[in-house]
Amino acid sequence: MILTAELRLARKADVDAPKPLRHLLASLLEALGVDSARRADVVLAVGEALANAVEHAYAGAETGGSIEMAAHSNDDGSLVVEVIDNGRFIEREGTPGRGFGLRIVRAVARDVRVERSEGTRVAMTFDLGLSAA
Repeated sequence: MILTAELRLARKADVDAPKPLRHLLASLLEALGVDSARRADVVLAVGEALANAVEHAYAGAETGGSIEMAAHSNDDGSLVVEVIDNGRFIEREGTPGRGFGLRIVRAVARDVRVERSEGTRVAMTFDLGLSAA
């Protein structure tokens, strides 16, 4: 059975922000009946997007901002998760041992879109392995 769900939560963009958002997402996935391995993959990928927003969106800004996580399930057994900030996207040179966040997201998600205008919005679509009953 496919349950439909939606959540949206905003937090101050600091180093403590991703943890409760990851926990909330994991709880949502569990409530939807997603198996533990797929739950872990989705939470890892979204956690990378959250960490990127916290680390990079407001770098160099005098005042911090917020990050938002929004998620909704679809009838086709997929979940769309968006990580949104109002900071500015900074193109960075490659740094050895760094820069794997979006690669991880792209490896796990079926689709990834990054929009940069008034901040950055990373929209990720995940197949949850659920089927209509």
